[in-house]
Amino acid sequence: MKQNPNALINETSPYLLQHAYNPVNWLPWNDESLEKAKNENKMILVSIGYSACHWCHVMEHESFEDDYVAKLMNQHFVCIKVDREEHPDVDQFFMEAVQLLSGRGGWPLNCFALPDGRPVWGGTYFRKEQWISVLQQLQELFQHQKGDLEEQARQLTEGIRQNQFAGKIDVKETNTAAAFKNAANSLKNQLDDKQGGTRGAPKFPMPDLLMLQFELSGQANDKALENHALFTLEKMARGGIYDQIGGGFARYSVDARWHVPHFEKMLYDNAQLIGVYTEAWRKTQNPLFREIVEQTIDFCLRELHGPEGGFLSALDADSEKVEGKFYVWTSEEFNTVLAEDAPLLQKYFQIDQQALWEDGNNVLVRPEEDAVFASQNGLDLEVWMQKLADSRKKLFDYRAQRIRPATDDKRLLSWNALMIKSLARAAVVFERNDWLQTAIKAYDFIQQNMRTTEGGYYRSWKDGKAKIDGFLDDYAFLAHAVLQLYYATAEVRFASEAEAILSFVFKSFYDESQHSFAYTSSKSRKLAVTTFENHDNVIPSSNAAMAQLLISLGLIFEKQDYLKLAEQMLHQQLDAMQQFPTAHSHWLQALMRLEQQSMIVVKGPESLSSSLMLQQKLSLSIPVLASTEKGIPVVDDKPANDRTSFYHCDRQGCRPAIVAVDELLHELNAPY
Repeated sequence: MKQNPNALINETSPYLLQHAYNPVNWLPWNDESLEKAKNENKMILVSIGYSACHWCHVMEHESFEDDYVAKLMNQHFVCIKVDREEHPDVDQFFMEAVQLLSGRGGWPLNCFALPDGRPVWGGTYFRKEQWISVLQQLQELFQHQKGDLEEQARQLTEGIRQNQFAGKIDVKETNTAAAFKNAANSLKNQLDDKQGGTRGAPKFPMPDLLMLQFELSGQANDKALENHALFTLEKMARGGIYDQIGGGFARYSVDARWHVPHFEKMLYDNAQLIGVYTEAWRKTQNPLFREIVEQTIDFCLRELHGPEGGFLSALDADSEKVEGKFYVWTSEEFNTVLAEDAPLLQKYFQIDQQALWEDGNNVLVRPEEDAVFASQNGLDLEVWMQKLADSRKKLFDYRAQRIRPATDDKRLLSWNALMIKSLARAAVVFERNDWLQTAIKAYDFIQQNMRTTEGGYYRSWKDGKAKIDGFLDDYAFLAHAVLQLYYATAEVRFASEAEAILSFVFKSFYDESQHSFAYTSSKSRKLAVTTFENHDNVIPSSNAAMAQLLISLGLIFEKQDYLKLAEQMLHQQLDAMQQFPTAHSHWLQALMRLEQQSMIVVKGPESLSSSLMLQQKLSLSIPVLASTEKGIPVVDDKPANDRTSFYHCDRQGCRPAIVAVDELLHELNAPY
């Protein structure tokens, strides 16, 4: 007989709905749940995960579906389930508490708090016996040694509060050239020269760190950083972390050689990696990088794209309660599907060799370049490429008959914004108007479905319902996305919307005492500490993104106060950037942007087409601005000539107009 549902049955998050029939009396994170703990004088258990999390599923099955465990939890605790993707503010706060306690974190995250919400103890995954013991011990402490828990809560809360604030640095005393050199040297010490990425395992694709390597390579005059980034991108593309049959990247590989992934596929990884591989192709014209961009976009459009235009969040790692079952292959399956071509394709994908994982299953890899493989096997390259394409389709069609992993179909604003930005950039670089129209449709979906009555945005949308006030990353990433739409179209409405977003953020998130932006808006703060997100990870930190935004809009709209605030924010992080560049990749890119303030303004009869041509040749760090109408000050105040003219501007101001593109590219040291 099926369990009666708990309060999560009324939620829209797929992760929360997975727990709606647990015997635990789960509640969602809201004012009513927090008030219940105070009224009943019970400790709070905040249990945090996400729908594609393998160990979250394991702990649910072992503990949260168990009647005895549920009885203990229900009797002594107010149990709150949180989807970390819906509430990154809650996740960030309690994750920091657990990391202060143990030095490590992860998901599922289980943190216990006093009735007032201050954390006292926590951890990640617990086996059933451990979990029962934890529940009993904490209840005993709460009943008989509450003073000890109060002191623990005080210390933890103060520790979290202290971690929010960066030190102040006198801008005049900093040497940014030395800072870039120091950051480059620190970064090189952490890079894996044999397999790419950073050293050790597991191996995460770090798209923003790879972007930093491209930019820092030029700034620090160190080509090794760019070469390492390109090497990493090739290793990832040829490894099992990339789906060699269906396209798209998994979240990370458990080993050091990008082979066996943790099989979930996240929108934020794939969105950002589309952007990085686009830049890699623009730099090198390597056909592998173009193939990865096209296949990854195809994957996202096929499996993570809603009919209304928004993008879905993730695909699960598991199917049929087995991790990776949908994606792995046996040699027998290759024989069945490919018949006489099986031996050749087994050799190409390294079946039972480099691809072998466990229990006779293979995670496909392709270590050889296609031209080399064709030559080694006596095949004409064109014939081989057609055979490979045909075989991939057969394997894809066969795999499609398997039971699919579950899809987390909520649309998250910040992740959609990352996708819009990368799609718009790729559309320009590869001249794909269909990708641009897809990006605009996703933006239109957000405007029509995720606006609040106060002029802000909601974070999440599912089944026709938008919910949860947006966080700082939602606003920062959306502003960057619409700026990219402006660069791709020269339509003033996009640049104007970016400035409108910034105005809203100033009103709702800015903390003048910190010269920084809180992660949660002033009307949505329910936690014991106001948090500020400053460490870049797989996704850039929201404050680093805000610094970048202030610089871009400061230059476009000629607002010196924006630039001044960005400078203050950046110099607060300067020491940390040099010591820990992997955790400050976006900050370093923002600092370079502030130092250079380089951009191209295009005026004249062919301004849009000329602007798009230049964007195909120039780094993202040199925006190219044109305008279809009045409304962009830095464009409006340039003289218009009969011929299309180019104005190169940087920190020293704007140079006289250039009409020859080759002359401009030579000045910029760009290929032409």
